[in-house]
Amino acid sequence: MPRLTPSAPIFHRKIETFCEVRLAPALAKADYQNLRSYMLGLIVRQATPPLHGGRPNWKEIGATCLLSEDGLAIARREGRHAFEAIMRWVTMAQKQKTKAAPAAAPAEKPAAKTTASAAKPMIRPVGMRTVSANSNRRPVERMPVAATAANRASVAPKKIGARG
Repeated sequence: MPRLTPSAPIFHRKIETFCEVRLAPALAKADYQNLRSYMLGLIVRQATPPLHGGRPNWKEIGATCLLSEDGLAIARREGRHAFEAIMRWVTMAQKQKTKAAPAAAPAEKPAAKTTASAAKPMIRPVGMRTVSANSNRRPVERMPVAATAANRASVAPKKIGARG
């Protein structure tokens, strides 16, 4: 069963709670308000924070949120978990959107594939191995699918008799 992404309001509340519990006691009031509104804005827009090497770019976050140097150091230490959670949430939401959109559209393609696959030759292994000692490949023989179906119909299964 696929893992479900929490809805935006639920995740919004989680980040709000995180900010109140972890960031409010540690940051100055102005830094706290700026960083909190920045995080919640990312959730509303479903955007990832600026990244540098796959991690949050703290210089750019600090400049955008107008954080002091002390506030930036505290935000880097305490807010890291929230930014990582936002990145995970956004990527999961994007993956679910891409999975849901193409699944509804192709209704005629499976029927077209079945007719096209009947014309493709089928690859079947032949009993002998190749001469090369360092290769595990078997030579293959290409047979049309229609010919193999005709061969199967003409060959009757062998009956196993009782010994007596």
